[in-house]
Amino acid sequence: MKLVGKVREAHGLKGDLYVVIFSGDITWAKRMKKFALQGKGEAELQEFTVERVKPFKKGIIVKAAEITDRTAAEGIEHFEFFIEDDLLVSKPGETIYLSEIKNFKLKNPEQTVLGEIVDFSTNGVQDLLVVDVNGKKVEIPFVDAFIKKIDFKHQAVVMDLPEGLLDLENA
Repeated sequence: MKLVGKVREAHGLKGDLYVVIFSGDITWAKRMKKFALQGKGEAELQEFTVERVKPFKKGIIVKAAEITDRTAAEGIEHFEFFIEDDLLVSKPGETIYLSEIKNFKLKNPEQTVLGEIVDFSTNGVQDLLVVDVNGKKVEIPFVDAFIKKIDFKHQAVVMDLPEGLLDLENA
């Protein structure tokens, strides 16, 4: 299961939840059959079956079969919202999900390995790859201008980075 959002509040009287989705992308929502929630400090996820879902503001309104009224929905406000991993796999020609390239090698156009993609971040304007370069974490803008190829077969992202970018990050 992947963390994608947070239950903001109960919605209506029948137990619907308003869930804010961090990325704003809800293209997977119609395929969602179940989800899981985790409260702060809880070790395990609680799974729920989706009855219906629809887009709403910065996320979705979702109704779970197991949540039958507003009181129950209010009891899980602010829980973290998880979906199944297979909902976040792109098809050929679609925009990829960043999680699909985690642990890929970052290479330059000459195929030299620069590091390994270990995490992701954002500066508010663009997504950033967090790359382990010789034991140091470096943030690299994941923008079309730098991306040359995403090679799923060889698990590599080929990027033509501006000269000195890695030097600045390592300074």
